[in-house]
Amino acid sequence: MRGFFRGRRRRNGLRRTAGRRLSFRGKATLIFGVLLVLGPALLLGFQEGSDSSVSAGSGLLYWGEAEAPPPRTVVGAHVIERLPVDVADHISASVESIPLDRASHAPIVHDVDGYRVEYAFDRPLTGRIMRRLKRGRVERGHVIVLDPRTGRVIAYVSTDVEAFPPQSHYPAASLVKIVTAAAALHHKPVEARTPCVYRGNRYRLTPGRVHRPSRGHSASLERALATSNNQCFAQLAVESVGSETLIDTIKTFGWLDAPAPGHAAGRIDPVEDDYDLGRLGCGLRGSRITPLHAARLVSTLVEGQQVEPWWVDRVTDAKGQMLALPERPEPTQVLSPKLAEELRSMLVRTTTHGTARSAFRDRRGRPKLRQIEVAGKTGNITGSSPRGRYEWFVGLAPADRPTIAVVVLQLQSNLWWSKSSEIAADVLQEIFCDRGRCAAERAQRFTGHLPEAMAPVLLSAEAVSEATASR
Repeated sequence: MRGFFRGRRRRNGLRRTAGRRLSFRGKATLIFGVLLVLGPALLLGFQEGSDSSVSAGSGLLYWGEAEAPPPRTVVGAHVIERLPVDVADHISASVESIPLDRASHAPIVHDVDGYRVEYAFDRPLTGRIMRRLKRGRVERGHVIVLDPRTGRVIAYVSTDVEAFPPQSHYPAASLVKIVTAAAALHHKPVEARTPCVYRGNRYRLTPGRVHRPSRGHSASLERALATSNNQCFAQLAVESVGSETLIDTIKTFGWLDAPAPGHAAGRIDPVEDDYDLGRLGCGLRGSRITPLHAARLVSTLVEGQQVEPWWVDRVTDAKGQMLALPERPEPTQVLSPKLAEELRSMLVRTTTHGTARSAFRDRRGRPKLRQIEVAGKTGNITGSSPRGRYEWFVGLAPADRPTIAVVVLQLQSNLWWSKSSEIAADVLQEIFCDRGRCAAERAQRFTGHLPEAMAPVLLSAEAVSEATASR
């Protein structure tokens, strides 16, 4: 330290510049200045590495005797698993007189094991959906409406949770055609865009019709989707995609995972030959999903991202203290945005020229939603457990910039009065239209800015289990 505070001297015969020693007072002043500048940073590092209590608030740090904030209590899985999809039956019959204005109505609230749970379900819309199902004499059916960009479930209605549970999985039918098309466009784009050739009835599939014939009728991929052509998608699965790629794509879309607590995971049957693969690829056999799986599927077509659905706005305990909700993960990229847009564009034909054309037109032949286009897909198949005809419709609106996703599943018997596509069209009409005038902006009543207190809760089993274990 002897020469540390001394002036510089020139060596090798050069001129020397005499320096002075700092006095004791000068050294003390300099050291005090250094500590004044670096002291807080050193102290902060020491405190962070010790067991001392530090609390943060309003951007300021408090030291010394200030107590740390109490640990946040994370809501348990048993609270999240409660799914009040039958609540619509108890809503006032006068719901049609209630304006669909999100700012004017109270939330749907249930008490679950002493906790007050506020759900994201829209009360007037939920009631109107139930009235529509009753008017259509739907004894066993499910309707899900959600914001596909955030995953917020706006309505989740079931008519018979005992005989037809919404958490169970059911035959996916032709909804799997969306997955097959996505796999083909991604892995074999040239073959996917080559027109299909089929023979006879497009819906009838035999072991000999899973391969491309030398001649017959022709259909583009867009038309095959719109008309739900079984032969074309069986050929696409067998000759272009293959069993390994198709099954991997099904897994990528999350069909083999549980979409929410209390919901069943999806299922696919083993593929033993080309006929099994063809039927899996077109939806005639081999795949089972829940209605929430279908909602996640169609939501992926917005930007190619799979967003976790959620339906709990807030949870408070008996003292009115808000409980912490598990954080949501980042969306998973399943498709490229370009591919998602291409699929949406193709699916518009379903509601304009395909299997759902009549459902989206009024008695005069005009589009029910006027200038708003809907991308959709129908699916129909006879199955068991329970036995009946399963009829699906999934849709996105507006098709160019989706803000609303809708899923309708019915289990029909020999007599039925309303198609699932008709119910979906009426639900979308409730959201986007008023007195014959339709506008995309009207959906903002349900999908607009949410208060900060309405923190979304993740509904995947993994996150809920992880959060519960950390309590």
